[in-house]
Amino acid sequence: MKKEGSILKKQTSIQWKMVSIILCYWVIPFIIIILLVGHLLVDRQEKAVLEQMARQLELDNQISIERLDSAISDSRQATYDRTLYGYYDELRKEQTDFNAAYNKGHYYMSRQFGKRKEISDSIFMIKSNPEKLKITNYNTPAGGSYRHLETYWKKDHEAVLKLAEGLDTSIGIYYSEGRLYLVRNLMNGAYQPWGILVHRLNMDYCLEPLLKSSGAKEALIKIGDQEVVIRGDRTVWKETPDLKSTREAQYYLEDGIAYIYQTVKGSDFELSAILRADTSEIFTPLYGYEYIVLVMIAFLGPMILIFLMLARKYLIHPLKIMVEHAREIEQGNLGCQLEENTRSLEFESLRDSFNHMSKTLKYQFDHIYEEELALRDARIMALQSHINPHFMNNTLEIINWEARLGGNEKVSRMIEALSTLMDAAMDRRKLPEVPLSQEMIYVNAYLYIASERLGKRLKVIKELQEETMQYPVPRLILQPIIENAVEHGVVPKGGGTVTIRSFFKEEFLILEIENDGEMTKESENRISRLLSPGYDTSKESSGNLGIANVNQRLKILYGDDCGLSISREGENRVVSRLLIKNVQTEQENTRNRSSSYSNSSNITA
Repeated sequence: MKKEGSILKKQTSIQWKMVSIILCYWVIPFIIIILLVGHLLVDRQEKAVLEQMARQLELDNQISIERLDSAISDSRQATYDRTLYGYYDELRKEQTDFNAAYNKGHYYMSRQFGKRKEISDSIFMIKSNPEKLKITNYNTPAGGSYRHLETYWKKDHEAVLKLAEGLDTSIGIYYSEGRLYLVRNLMNGAYQPWGILVHRLNMDYCLEPLLKSSGAKEALIKIGDQEVVIRGDRTVWKETPDLKSTREAQYYLEDGIAYIYQTVKGSDFELSAILRADTSEIFTPLYGYEYIVLVMIAFLGPMILIFLMLARKYLIHPLKIMVEHAREIEQGNLGCQLEENTRSLEFESLRDSFNHMSKTLKYQFDHIYEEELALRDARIMALQSHINPHFMNNTLEIINWEARLGGNEKVSRMIEALSTLMDAAMDRRKLPEVPLSQEMIYVNAYLYIASERLGKRLKVIKELQEETMQYPVPRLILQPIIENAVEHGVVPKGGGTVTIRSFFKEEFLILEIENDGEMTKESENRISRLLSPGYDTSKESSGNLGIANVNQRLKILYGDDCGLSISREGENRVVSRLLIKNVQTEQENTRNRSSSYSNSSNITA
């Protein structure tokens, strides 16, 4: 009792179990889902913003590289058309003076570069004496001015000359304090440098898309090996990433900073652009989302209380009343009835079932003594009925010996066959199932008697698979069916064939008894009635109970999917088919279920 009481104390009420279920399977998952949804929305928003910035960077880079390539193409034209070289050659051969050559050269540069938006200032120098033999031009619409030229001579000239010395025929880029220069050597026919052409690029036009691109406060570009900070402060760039040429812009996040970059190849150089942006500035927060989550969580509390109140009224209280009445029955108050209206369809059904069960218990208890007396009488009758088969069997043995002593072997064998059937019916060893091979002994005994009766008019064919002979079948399950085939199929026609088959199909052992008799419509109706579910054998004469008994035995032993069926197949072919559950398959399923139950018990433990 103490152990039972301790177990009851460990158990919790259904109310607290419901609270636990609500928390574990409703509230907590709900909160987690809300948080996950919010996280996914934020991630999706961040990804969308970064992809938009990457696509914009690709477009800006493409426009910028096209404008820079246009400036390079203009500078290359000065080498290819050899106009400036012609003026230089005339000056070198003293066919003209410097002023005339300067005027021609200035006119050429003004016409060639003066209207280009990419170039603000142009400087041409003779390599032998660049400080004196020079031609300059500035493009006012592109931002060029005389002051730009002065700045060049004072701050950038020496660095440009040094850059030009190692260029050969390639393009050079030089950047200093917001000034971006394009440098090219002019070559003669022998590929010897004779002049230097310098363009100060109009950054406001060439890099306009990158300068005006929104989203990032800091932007850095690399043209060739020159780094140009076009937005923000250079100090925020601790180090410049080494970026390879990519067809599409890439991005990554690091310590709350988003980096979007792309490297694009131009005709003579690579342009790399890197945007740097604080994620808190480019990602728009989901305004109001936190408040929505808090409001939804706040509503969960009252919802849980309302749910518990309703559960207490319509679930817990009715269950409590049913438990109390169940304890009354346990204490001996049989027949007690539930009277309270629970206002619930399900509990009303349970109440009616409980009341019916209580009345049934009281009725059964009141009549249990009478049933015990009836059971005793039934056992006495069963013992009495057992005397007759024993007496019959012993009598047949005496007659058999008399027949043998008289030399009548035919009668002796018939008596032995009948004795075999009587022994099977008595079931002295109480075996409800026997191997199919043993069942065929009883069948052969009956067929021997039938063949002595019908002679050559009865032909028996056996098609029994060897692997089926040791499988257990219910005792005397085939003899009634074979007798039915002989009496209703062979005898009315004066002769015929009975075929017996056994084989496995899927999870069933199938036994077929086929005869070449005929089946009338009246016979079909009678068989359908005898084999129908719930058929009451007490309403039928004993002569018609054979096939009904076989069908009911199979269904009781093996389930509703097994049983007997008798059907007409073809004009002169009647097949009786017995479906028996495959014993080996059933045992394996049982072992599997036992193993699953054992595992489940271990897990529960």
